[in-house]
Amino acid sequence: MHIEAYKTNVKTKKDASLLVAYLQFVISDCIINFDRQGRENILKIETNRDIKEMVYRVFSKQGFHCQII
Repeated sequence: MHIEAYKTNVKTKKDASLLVAYLQFVISDCIINFDRQGRENILKIETNRDIKEMVYRVFSKQGFHCQII
């Protein structure tokens, strides 16, 4: 497994929890969490496959932005 990290524009804990729930529904075989470091909310996903497009799609549908780092 490897870890993918995404810089996001998510501001609240509630929005972060909602996005994690959606992502876990779509990508059920990954470990997903938000790491709230100062102003940047970093989404970390432990996975063994390419999930980048799925993550982008979920964020876009919910009105948020993320970028892999």
